[in-house]
Formats: sequence, structure tokens, C-alpha cells
Amino acid sequence: HAAIAQQDGGLFPGAFCKIVADDLTGDAGQCLVMHADGAGSKSALAYLQWMESQDAGVWRGIAQDSLVMNLDDLGCVGALGPFLISNTIGRNAKRIPGAVIAAIVDGYQRTCDLLTRHGIPCRMTGGETADLGDLVRTLVVDSTVVARLRRDQVVDAGRIAPGDVIVGFSSTGRAAWEEVENSGMGSNGLTSARHELLGGDYRARYPETYAPEIDPTLVYCGRFLLTDPIPGSPFTAGQALLSPTRTYLPLIKRLIEAVPHADLHGLIHCSGGGQSKIVKFGAPGAARGLRYIKDALLPLPPLFAALKDATGQSWAEMHSVYNMGHRLEAIVPEARAQACIAAARGCRIEAQVVGRVEQAQSPGNEVVVRTAHGEFTYR
Repeated sequence: HAAIAQQDGGLFPGAFCKIVADDLTGDAGQCLVMHADGAGSKSALAYLQWMESQDAGVWRGIAQDSLVMNLDDLGCVGALGPFLISNTIGRNAKRIPGAVIAAIVDGYQRTCDLLTRHGIPCRMTGGETADLGDLVRTLVVDSTVVARLRRDQVVDAGRIAPGDVIVGFSSTGRAAWEEVENSGMGSNGLTSARHELLGGDYRARYPETYAPEIDPTLVYCGRFLLTDPIPGSPFTAGQALLSPTRTYLPLIKRLIEAVPHADLHGLIHCSGGGQSKIVKFGAPGAARGLRYIKDALLPLPPLFAALKDATGQSWAEMHSVYNMGHRLEAIVPEARAQACIAAARGCRIEAQVVGRVEQAQSPGNEVVVRTAHGEFTYR
């Protein structure tokens, strides 16, 4: 964020993603959004699981991770497609054969087909697979997504105001469009999670899955094997960490239909930054900032309890790294909260009011998270 601090904020500086004029057609009523992201270090974990099991299915999930990290960000500004998608894969060809690339491409197409069936058109336009053995130890899976939408359809988080409530939507369970239950992991915090949860002899057997500069005492220093169960959950450690990132787009579509545009003040994808993500949004340039109080979070999923136990991280850090149980938030007037919860119920996603918005006493925003383990403030 510091690197882009001096760049133009776009047409809606308070929105979740940068929005620019439709320079392709010159239509003053339209705008464009373009987004690049990827699966991050989750692909190193998929490599580990694949080497242990030879199950190419893990790579289809990585394609979904890469796509959802883009699509759900764009959904938070009201974009519902058509989405045009390009993928960029950098691989070490000595370790990653063509069959893995084929599984990833298949995963992209499956995710696109799923969303298209739910009224969110997605089209693959091509991509690039580069053999970069001098740069990449296993592989990197990234995507770029572009969409066009009407300016009067934009969900602008700059309209978040004191008196609003925050509705949180669970990252766990099995949504109506999912084939299997989701652990809630997402695609953030995987480097720490992988090394501090997993142990055994992975460090010696798979040195290509970590940077040689890392202190070896910090590499795969946990107590779980990929096949060990996560207490209190139906997942093994490998299954829980590799659980494909849930897309909320079908739910976002319902929210946009259920809540009048003027009352949908913001949608926040709690990816990087976890429960502190929202601190960056709302009332840009205002004399006084916003205070986001979250004091009724959804139950903590078993995976994050296991990560807390394994890593020894503080609860404050856990809440700023992982989603801790909900990865999407809607900020609406209190009178619209039940409509949001009903929309989630129709998608088989647990939802509740997790917090509220107050006026801060200083120019900057702050997030206050209150849990049974303490109160944590982020600015």
C-alpha cells in the first residue's frame, strides 16, 4: 500500500478496488475494474500434498484459489460479470510436468463454469505458462480479471457511515454451490500455517518448498503430518489447509438483489489483513475517521484453533492474519441486516451481525475486535 500511496485513487477512491473510466468505449456511464492476484504460497503446499499422494486434484483447487482472490475482490465493488480472465503460471519444469498444468487449467475452467451456472458469467481468454527454473522452485499460479459495470451500480465503501452494522458471512461449512465442506482457510497466511502446523521429515525431503535463506529451525516445525486429523473437524491437516478458497459471488449477487443500492454501503473481502482489513475503508479524507467495533464474531473454526495452538501467535496477530471464521462483510444500515442474513441463509452460509460502525475521535480509522481472549485494536 505504501508503494501505491501516491497513485490516483480512481473514480471511487473509497471503493474496495480501484475503478477507472471506461476508456475502451468512452461511455461516461460505465467504468472498468481490473485485478491481479494469485494463490500465493498455497501452491507450495499443494506441491507437497501432490508429491505425497500423487493426487492431481489438489491443483484444481489452487486454480480456484487464484481466481477467487480476484473475483471476490471485484464482487466487493458490485461487479458480477461478465468477467474476462487470463492466467499466468510460472513453473520449474524439472519438477512440474504438463499433467499438473493441465489440472490447473481444468480447475480454472471448472470454476468459471460453476459461476456461470449461477448467473455470474466468466470467460477464460488464455494465459501464459513460463518455464522459470532459475526463479521459481515449484510453481506460481496467478490470474488477472477484468470487468465492466455501470457507475451507478458501484458499491462504494466510501459511503460507510456511523450507525451502520457489520454483517459477517461464515467462511466454513458447505455453501449451496460447494461440493464438499470448507475449512475456512482461504489463501492468506499459508506460509506461517504450513511451516508451523506441519512437521515430520518434510523439511529434509522437500527443500524445494521453502526458501534456503530461512532459518531451518522455523521450517516445518509443527506436529502434524498432512494425514493427521485436525481436532474437532472432519479434515486432515492437508485437507484443511488446502480447502479451496470459497467464492462468495453467488451470495454477493443475492445481497445486491436484496438490499437497495443506496443502503449497501460496503462489501469487504477479509483476505490479507483478516479482521483488520476494513480499517482501510470508509470516508476517505474525512476530518474524523470511523471506528469499527467487532464484538460478536462467529464461532472460531477448528483449523484456526489448531493454528493458534501450533504457532503460539498472539490472538491479536491471529485476527490480523487469518479470517478467523468469516471472510466477507456487508456494511449496511441496521434495518437491512436481516435481509443480508436471509440472503446468506438461502446460500446455506451462516451469517450474523458481528459489529457496528461508530465515529472515531481522530482522523484515522480504527478496528476494535473484542473476543473472549481479549480486546485488540488496529489502526
